[in-house]
Amino acid sequence: MIDHRRLGKVGLAAFILVGYYGFVRYTGTGIPCLFRFVFHLECPGCGITHMVMAMAEGDLSGAFLSHPVLFCFLPFLGWICLKSLGNYLYSRRTVWKKWESVGIGLFLTVLLLFGIVRNIF
Repeated sequence: MIDHRRLGKVGLAAFILVGYYGFVRYTGTGIPCLFRFVFHLECPGCGITHMVMAMAEGDLSGAFLSHPVLFCFLPFLGWICLKSLGNYLYSRRTVWKKWESVGIGLFLTVLLLFGIVRNIF
């Protein structure tokens, strides 16, 4: 049975994300990257907002160019998010299968390397 308090929290999070999308879409202003502000380098997450905005407009090449690592891992990350969300809503503990654990480790490793390499070149 779905935990309705948790469903309300998920709904609130979705409302905030859609609101942020609308804010960025109509003002052209997003949340600035604190890492970039302090260190003058791009963090591994820089470009995510641009990627989402490009995908929303159907510009897949622009989305890829904004954040190639996240774009390539999107199907896998979607699966991980949906599995986690389902377990959260049904108050179940999330147990990762071996391939999911390896995939998460691979994603984090590639993301970290991407963050390093993008600042070198």
